[in-house]
Parts: sequence; structure tokens; C-alpha cells
Amino acid sequence: MILKEVKDRNIFDQFVMNHPYSHYMKTSMWGMNQAKANHYSYKMLGFYDGEQLIGTAMVLRGSFMAHPFLYIPKGPCIDYEDKEILKDAFTLLKDYAEKEKVHFLRVDPNVLRMEKDIMGNVIEGGENHEEVTEELKSLGFIHKGYGYAYNGSWTNRYTLTVDLRDDFDIVKKRFAKRRLTSINRHKTNCVSTHLGSVEDIPSLMELEKQLADKDGFKPHSKKFFEDILSSFGQYASVYVTEADLEGMIKGIETELSGKKYAKDPEARNAKIKSLEQTKQLKEEYGEKVVICCGIFVRAGKTSYDLYAYNHKAFNHLNPVDSMHVFAMQDMKKHGVETYDLCGFSGVTTKDDPEYGLYDYKKSFGSQYVEQIGEFDYPVKKNAWERFKLEKRAEVKVRRAIVSRIYKKAK
Repeated sequence: MILKEVKDRNIFDQFVMNHPYSHYMKTSMWGMNQAKANHYSYKMLGFYDGEQLIGTAMVLRGSFMAHPFLYIPKGPCIDYEDKEILKDAFTLLKDYAEKEKVHFLRVDPNVLRMEKDIMGNVIEGGENHEEVTEELKSLGFIHKGYGYAYNGSWTNRYTLTVDLRDDFDIVKKRFAKRRLTSINRHKTNCVSTHLGSVEDIPSLMELEKQLADKDGFKPHSKKFFEDILSSFGQYASVYVTEADLEGMIKGIETELSGKKYAKDPEARNAKIKSLEQTKQLKEEYGEKVVICCGIFVRAGKTSYDLYAYNHKAFNHLNPVDSMHVFAMQDMKKHGVETYDLCGFSGVTTKDDPEYGLYDYKKSFGSQYVEQIGEFDYPVKKNAWERFKLEKRAEVKVRRAIVSRIYKKAK
């Protein structure tokens, strides 16, 4: 096996798109995006057996406080089941990092650690790829460990995915009852989702700002979102969810004029309150208002929910449900079989501060995915150790500054 640069991005991306270990971060499109977003340089490297391309690596080169490094997001695109290919590929990457004179090489392969049920319990007799972890460690890579998701890793090793291979009616039957109830109400409440475009980025930004004001973080720039769409082109989608408040008002009034609530005064009073609330929202926001917006990308047979935000004044309408249902159906048209909801803490108990996110994402009949995580190959160990200390200090200072500027809402 030899390692050399792939000059044709079409050849590179087609290989990634058709590979079992495909991921959007392994494409040249992600390299282009990171060059814009983080000022990384990138190279498309290929593993060749003679003239045959048998693997790829999207290699990003960056530097932090005079610490040059290489990063291969989600690892190289190779057959991790083949131990010889695995060993040869990572040995070549080590050699490449040493020739590039960086301080370390970082990888975080999208390799399943082991099969687990939705509660995070190991499935007896299921897949287990911890031997990949052990092989990388034997080659000199240092494993960050199988810890909590939000431990400073550059990508999240836990996610929840929805299997889209069946007819969508069957996919929906796997949703939790509360999701189905919400989705069924959207027609009555005049909530709908449609395909958007770059023109909808201001709406996305406004919704993100609402969350930023609440949780105290710096929102992204318009250019940040535009760069994602321009980098991924046809492989990126914008979804926009709207509420037709005038239509909703008419629908509620029609319900109240019928016999549905005649013998249930409590339900009738609740519906009257809903009508008054909707009239107030219409007065404040107008007849139609964007209540959810998201950017998704796809690679191969998997789609990824990168950014999605909803209008806090319309939480009672569950607009994100509408967006996900529309997005799943749209992604199926593109041949997507796995709908990645992109990240959670990995913990499934209610004492976890991020439990709400997990509870919501699992309600789509999701599957629990745990990957093997992050590995570093220190080319210069002392410099790598300094990098880690300096990076932790920088993150701490940056978070303090951001929290001071962008204070959480009280």
C-alpha cells in the first residue's frame, strides 16, 4: 500500500460517498469549508494498492500557538474490518505526520465501538470493534478514552440515528406517541415545512440568536452558514418551518363552533385560551412567521442535522417535529437510509443535565450509536503535552470572555 495525494476531487468524493465508512467530514467539501471557517489547509490523500484506490483521508493542517498539527476528522475512509489495511493505513499516516514535521496527528474514526440498545445497554452478541482501539494503541496512538461525550473532544462520539430504509409510514410507526400526536396536530395548526435556500439564512440566524441570548453563547455569522451551503452545494439542504397564524385562528374557531367541545367545558376553555394566545402571536408577529429553520448535509446514504433552531414563542407547536418529518421524507428521495440527529451526551438517565436532548431525539424511534472516539499520535511528545495544557487554558479563558459578553438570560 502507498499513500499519495488525490488531485481530482470528484474521484476523491465519489470514493467517500460510496464507502461503508462514509461521512461528510471525510469529503473535499468539508476540507473546503474548514479552509474558510478555521483557516486550515487541507489535502486529499489516497491509499493505493497498485493503481487501485482503496482508501482516502481528508487531512486538515492547522496550528495553535506555534503547535502545528494534522487532523483527519472521523478518521480515514478505509475498511476497518481488514486488519492488514488498518495497520498499513495508520502506519502510513504516522509516517506522513512525521514528514510534515507537525507536533501531533489527531483522528476520531467513525467506527462503532459496540452495539447498544436505546438505553445504552450492550446488546449481547452484537458488533464490537474495540479491537480497532487496541490496534491503534499498539501503533502508538493515545486514546482519549470511552468517556462522557462533552469531554473536550473535537467531535462527539455519541449520536442517535433513525433508520429510513422502510416505507415512511413504517418509519413513523416507530415514533413515540407524543411525537405522533404533535405531528398530527400540525395540519390543524397550519404548521408546515418547505425547502429553503441561502435566502433563509437571516431567519436561521434570528432563531439561533434567540437561543444564544437564552443560553449565553456567541451566535454564528451569516458568512459561516453561507460557507456551509456553498461548500456542500447540492449536498446541503435548508428546511424552513412556518406557522400560518391566520389559518390556525380560523381552524380553532371552526373547532369551537362545532360539537367537539360541547360536552367538555374544560377542554373548550383550554381551546379558547389557545385561540387568544394565537391572536396575540398574530398581532406581534404577523399572519405567517418562520418558527423553525435548519441546515442539513448528506454524504452517501447518511444525512446529518448540522444546525436547527426554533422560535421560542412557538414551542407549544413543536415546530422541530414538522421539520424532521419533512427532512426525513426529503432525504429518502436522495437515497438516504440513515438520518443522523448529530450528537448527545451518551448518558440515558434523568440525572444527566443533557437528558432532555436525548429524550427528544430517541422519540423518533432512534438507534443508539457509540463510536470509538479520539486518538492522538504524538510526533513530538513534549510539544503535544504543552499543546494540551495551553489549549485547555485557552478554552477556559475564551469561555469566560464569551460568558461575560453573551450572558445567559435570567
